[in-house]
Amino acid sequence: MQYSHNDPAEAAKLVSAALAKDPDIVGVFAANTFAAEGTATGVRQAGKQDQVKIVGFDAGPAQVKQLKEGVVQALIAQEPASIGTQGVDQAMKAIKGESTQKEIQTGFKQITADNISGEGAEYVYKSSC
Repeated sequence: MQYSHNDPAEAAKLVSAALAKDPDIVGVFAANTFAAEGTATGVRQAGKQDQVKIVGFDAGPAQVKQLKEGVVQALIAQEPASIGTQGVDQAMKAIKGESTQKEIQTGFKQITADNISGEGAEYVYKSSC
């Protein structure tokens, strides 16, 4: 387990160092947008994109590009539209003095090369409106 402190360059450096130390690594799970972006960069720089499988959490533009390029094999995307809708609903209830839910399961979707152009596309994060 390594921590990149939300810095893609740091994640790339950590992955490169890990691959140099242990060239038999076959998979990496990157736990957020920045770690996923940097992990893919580190694997690519090491020339190990055919050996190391990457699953990243989040589905920002850089991660989707890396998925389409085949450097990343899967992304676990949150459901931002659902999170936003539920957040506004809970805020409105709080403003009205109504009871709110303490915990809400927001859901997720697995995006792969097989579904990125179909059902997975709706879970890709938008960087602008």
